This record gives sequence, C-alpha cells and structure tokens, in this order.
Amino acid sequence: MLSGESMEISGISSMLVGAGLPGGMGATPSDLFSALLKSRTVLDSVIEECELKGYYKKKTMAETREYLIKVTKIEVSPEGIISISVIDKNPNMAARISSSYIKHLDKLNRETSMTVGKRNRLFLEERLNEVRGELEADEDSLKKFQERHHIISLPDELKEAVSIMSTLLAEKIQKEMRLGMIRMYATEENPEVIKINKEISLIEKQLKDIGYEPDPKKFLVGFSVPLKDVPEISLTLARLMRDVEVEQEVFAVLTEQYEKAKLQEVRDTPTVEVLDKPEPPEKRSFPKRTRIVIIAFVLSLFVGIVLAFFFEYTDKIKDKDEGKQWGEISQELKKGLFRK
Repeated sequence: MLSGESMEISGISSMLVGAGLPGGMGATPSDLFSALLKSRTVLDSVIEECELKGYYKKKTMAETREYLIKVTKIEVSPEGIISISVIDKNPNMAARISSSYIKHLDKLNRETSMTVGKRNRLFLEERLNEVRGELEADEDSLKKFQERHHIISLPDELKEAVSIMSTLLAEKIQKEMRLGMIRMYATEENPEVIKINKEISLIEKQLKDIGYEPDPKKFLVGFSVPLKDVPEISLTLARLMRDVEVEQEVFAVLTEQYEKAKLQEVRDTPTVEVLDKPEPPEKRSFPKRTRIVIIAFVLSLFVGIVLAFFFEYTDKIKDKDEGKQWGEISQELKKGLFRK
C-alpha cells in the first residue's frame, strides 16, 4: 500500500468569536476546516469526483464513505497547519484524492461562510442601491421643478432651515441603518443597540424642537418665517432640496461604509491556502519493505531448523517399519525442497 504525499493547508484570518455566528465558541479556523473535511458533503464530493465507489468496489455510498474515512488521516499541528494523507495502493490515486479533499473543502467553505463583514456588505449593498434610486428620482424631480417654475435657489433663512433639517434627518437615517446591521446578529439588550436607540431618540427630539413635521403641509413649522408668508413654490422647492440633500449625505456615508464592509468581509472570511500540493509518493508507506524481509528471514530460519530436526529424527528411528515409512517421507520432502 502507498500513502499519498501530505497536503498542508492553513486557515487564514479568524472566525468572529462571540458575534453570534457559527464558528465561535473558541474554535480555530483549522479546527473548523478539519471538521469540514470529515463532513458528508466533502466526503461525497470527493467520492463522486474520484469515482471511488467503483474503485473501492463498494455497494453503497455509506460503505464507500466509511472506507474513505479509514484510509484518510487528518492532523492539525499546534501552528494550525492541517495535514491530509491518503493511503492507497496507487500513488497517483492517493495524490488525486488528497487534491480533491482540498478542492471541495475550499468550495464548501466559501459557499457557507457568512461573517459579520459579509452580512454588513450585503445589507449596505441593498440599501445603497435603494438610496441611489431615490437620489436619482429626487434630483430629477428638483431639476424639473426648477425648470418649470424658473426658480433656482431659496431665501437665506429657508436655506438654513433646509440645511439643519437635512443634516439631522441624514444622521437619523444613518443611525437607523447601523441599528439594522447590528440587529442581524444582536438582541435588543445588546449595549450597542441600546446606545444607538438613545441616539436616535435624541435626534428625533432635536427635529421636534425645530418644528420638523413629516407632513408636507406643516413643513418648516417652528422657524421664524411664518408659513403664510412663504410662497407655495418656495415651500415645494425647499422640500425637494431637503430630500436631495438628505439622500446625498446618506449616499456618501453608505458608500464609505460599503467599502469598509467589503474590506472587512475579505479579512473575516476564512480561506484555504495550499502550502504543499499533493504528489505521488516515491516510497512505500505500508507495509515496510525492511519489515517484510526480516519477517521472511525469521520464518525461513525457523522452518529450516524444524526440518533439520525432523530429518535427523527420521535417520535415528530404530523401528525398521516405522523408520522405513518416515525415511520415504523424508526423502520426498528433501526432493521437494531441493528440486531445481
């Protein structure tokens, strides 16, 4: 039997511990990879790719899986290096199976990994697309309104009011998005969730203090300019400009957070790096040739001693009939042993 050259892999980057995600509980990436290598998903994929059911002459997948586990050795070193060795009579097949293990481990790992970075990236990606669409629609509405009514800007006091509201509303939306991301893996009792909820409540109070109302008819109530003195066209323009400013601020922050989330995803996702590719071994791993030679020598020596005593015994037998009978047996054995 021959042993496939060991393939070594290392887990790069760490799984997030304590984030409420699979893979916590103090398990290292190498421990996780070792467990994945023994999973039915990986084993079945290796069996199918290498056609091991027919190769091992097994009737069922369960039998094939059980045999593959017996001939596969998986070890994790203190440094986190995983070594895979496969025993097979064919050195090329041993190397092929080892390669298949790594291929399907990497595939499974990439398909199932869902880190905080990835969750945040998907969340932000979806929200970014939504905000982009809303911003384009608001900008288009503002442009058409300005062209239709030939009005470009607002009085200074209205500009100030729109700027203050836009800033607070954008900040509120950002906090709400941050809260949404954290809630994907945290409960309401989480300190960060409690903190952000308080911050959102504070912003809502500030908006209320300056007279913000979601109702367009009450827009700008609370500012020094009475509503009755503000033309309807100016109010509409102010609302449109406010919406555009809010969306622009939110879009800028989202874009920055999205890029950070992509970097975090790359850092968080455990990857499989092949240190030594499997190669067909040049020497036998089992059984050892030296051991075979020694065992054969000992057995030959033992058999030789027994036969020597037997031949000597037959020569010394005094009973003629019995001696004649044993002598004939002895002569036949000698002919058989020394026949060329």
